[in-house]
Amino acid sequence: MTAVQAPASIAWREELTRDLTQATQKTRANWLSVRTVTATLLKAVMPHLEAAYHRGRQAHLRDVGVPVPTLTRPLVEREKQVIIGVARGLSNAAIGRELFIAEDTVKTHLRRVYAKTGKHDRAGSVAVLLLLGEITAQDVLAEPKDAPR
Repeated sequence: MTAVQAPASIAWREELTRDLTQATQKTRANWLSVRTVTATLLKAVMPHLEAAYHRGRQAHLRDVGVPVPTLTRPLVEREKQVIIGVARGLSNAAIGRELFIAEDTVKTHLRRVYAKTGKHDRAGSVAVLLLLGEITAQDVLAEPKDAPR
């Protein structure tokens, strides 16, 4: 006997409920701090929120007559690492320390990101990249990885 699959419109709700339940049980089992409980729940919820957002973002923009932004070229990995640092609210100097690169190199990567996104500031570039799904909230919330030297 095969299990009846829920319609696609309901399946994501069931998956979200399951993930939240597992996250809650995990935090209860470990008696974690409030901050860790919040982080665990955010990690469980964010992929679902982002998926819902990305499913409708471009269609909504077209519906209201706003052109969907595009990138002139794809970001290279280092540019993505730099813009994620920007999204975390780090200064150029702090991004450089985190990635083991000079502050001037951070500025160079940012100029390239601005050119690729067609924006002239940090916030605008982050917004476009989030909208396009090039960077995600999960990238921003994740613990920084050791960058290759």
